[in-house]
Amino acid sequence: SVYENAKYIKISVAGQAEAEKTNSQNIIAIDELNINAESAISVGVDGKADEKVLFKKNEEKKLPMASLAKLMTTVVVLENYNLSEKVKVNKLAEAEIEDQGNLKEGEVFSVKGLLYMTLIESNNRATQILSGVIGSGKFVEKMNKKAEDLGLKDTHFEDSTGISPNSYSTAKDVAKLSEYLFLNYPLFREIISYKEFNLYSSDGLFHHKLVNTNKLIGEPSIIGGKTGWTEEARGCFMTIQKNSKNGNYLIHVILSAEDRFEEMKKLINRGSGDVFSNS
Repeated sequence: SVYENAKYIKISVAGQAEAEKTNSQNIIAIDELNINAESAISVGVDGKADEKVLFKKNEEKKLPMASLAKLMTTVVVLENYNLSEKVKVNKLAEAEIEDQGNLKEGEVFSVKGLLYMTLIESNNRATQILSGVIGSGKFVEKMNKKAEDLGLKDTHFEDSTGISPNSYSTAKDVAKLSEYLFLNYPLFREIISYKEFNLYSSDGLFHHKLVNTNKLIGEPSIIGGKTGWTEEARGCFMTIQKNSKNGNYLIHVILSAEDRFEEMKKLINRGSGDVFSNS
């Protein structure tokens, strides 16, 4: 079968029926990439109604997504919060399992500043603070409702951080979610593009330098992404790549990899080729 071994990939258009009608025009042959991850997908995005799936491997398999859950956290914040609102660090946030940024009880940050921490350094404390503004339970309800609204049928959230192994998704759904953010929210595109960013508290004092967990940011054609890792999920990674030949974009997603960066490089190198022409 031409659909085996990820050598020939059908293009997803707006609905299965439409995809079947255009099938003969929308099959792209690609080389086997030998991606050492449980699941992966590469999708070409041009900002229009259709998209081109350039590579897929177990793309509909439900897996823990680790901090890629923070992509949906970002959606909920952008669609429900005032970015200028001031939020105080509470005891619960201070007790989170890590000490990123040394956030201390009583410190005050804007929602926007907390979002920078969430996306750039994948700060679980900042994420928990954001969800706590409306209550973590209600926040997670909004995450799951938005997943339903976006048609992410194989995605479910138990928490805002992705620490819970019961928060799961698929490479296909993560790509859809990433595309939604990328096409609709310029602030998201801006934040994920920073390799480093100086964070200030609400009183205007320098707090600490955010360092992006995405080691590939700054590489040619890479304009942003989001990392994730837990023991259960292993390495997870979403990257957005710009095709310099035509200005279109590719979204790559890897779930459950031992070396997410090396496996992602395979997708990026393939995406650097002439795989998404204007023809």
